[in-house]
Amino acid sequence: MSSRRPPHPGKILKERFLDPLGITPYRLAKSIGVPTRRVSELVRGNRSLSLDTAIRLGLYFDVPPVWWLEMQARHDTQGVPLVDELRMQVTPYKGLADVLVTSEGVRLLGPKLKQASHPVLVKVPDELLERLKSQAALEPPHAPRTCVALRYSDGTAALVGSET
Repeated sequence: MSSRRPPHPGKILKERFLDPLGITPYRLAKSIGVPTRRVSELVRGNRSLSLDTAIRLGLYFDVPPVWWLEMQARHDTQGVPLVDELRMQVTPYKGLADVLVTSEGVRLLGPKLKQASHPVLVKVPDELLERLKSQAALEPPHAPRTCVALRYSDGTAALVGSET
């Protein structure tokens, strides 16, 4: 794993939003209803992005708040010694090849479900593929895996990983 951390969300805010649009931290703070100090510290990288600020930025720039929060989470976890330390302590679940993760939770892909569900490949939006690629690059799995997008007969969409 690379020890280089992804950029702080405040740096992205400044370089990709404020500077190109000619918006000052003061003006942004007034527009989203927060103290100027909050935005100034965020832009300098001296403050983490809170849920409240992510929602406000999302509404102001018409960007999903989760985008801001994921950026903060990537910044917080990448290259942090604790992640590497925990990776040595935590043993991954051995049956990952037989698990289907859906928005409703986890399903086991036993022989009956594999035969009865008749999976069909579905197109995964490019944004999701990019997110998965970045996540895979940040946290390589313990064993080589392939990822397949499936849609089950009950309408459940899923990405299934299997060991190669």
